[in-house]
Amino acid sequence: MIRKLLEKDHDEVIALLKSEAALNVFLIGDILSFGYDSDIQEVWGDFDDTHSLRAVLVKFGDNFLPYAKNDAFDVAGLAEKILAYENPILTGASRVTTMFEKYMPELAVKRVDQHFCECEEASRIKVNTEVIVRTAIPEDIPAIIEMRANIKELQPRREDKELMVTQLAEKTKRIYYIEQNGEIVAVAESSAENPYSAMIIGVATKAEYRKQGLAKTIMKKLSCDLLAEGKKPCLFYSNPVAGAIYEELGFVKIGNYAIYK
Repeated sequence: MIRKLLEKDHDEVIALLKSEAALNVFLIGDILSFGYDSDIQEVWGDFDDTHSLRAVLVKFGDNFLPYAKNDAFDVAGLAEKILAYENPILTGASRVTTMFEKYMPELAVKRVDQHFCECEEASRIKVNTEVIVRTAIPEDIPAIIEMRANIKELQPRREDKELMVTQLAEKTKRIYYIEQNGEIVAVAESSAENPYSAMIIGVATKAEYRKQGLAKTIMKKLSCDLLAEGKKPCLFYSNPVAGAIYEELGFVKIGNYAIYK
């Protein structure tokens, strides 16, 4: 049975999602931030014959994020919820999202898979001890956005300054950076922080400052700080060179993550 989820379902929802807290970082973050009765978000649950929750579907804006521990859930019913909206974007663990392709063939051709990994213990990799990793404050954000916008290897992304300021204040995001010669030269940040996990995004180093271990240094501090708070760092990547660096830092691949758009 599929129905809209309510605040009274919260404990059961979190119990299901936190069993794979890293994979569900966005679902957990969205639910904790926006709840079950929001203009921007809707949440459905699929229950089995014993009335136990077995799948969750979060709609955040145009984005749909499904999760289930196995394939024993009403895929067709949840797909029907998604198809009721125009131009949906489907995102989630590939083992879950691929089950929807049968019912949404027009989306299947748009799938982009990335490797998904998590870190349970940061490695003892040596880092650059000659630099200082700083924690960004709201006044640093424009320079960070500009720095990333000028790195040609990064895919263009729209960075919302006001949203980032809000996320810093709400402690769902933190940004670490290294500064040299009066400019920001390397950066990494967390996103969707929740009590169980956090996504690492926006890792970048200016071209002329590479091969100095700056990104590794920031990544290690960020990962260690998150782990110290009981939050499992996770990330996805498609570049095998980046993957080798993450593995060196202690990240382990746990599956694939798919985006359909």
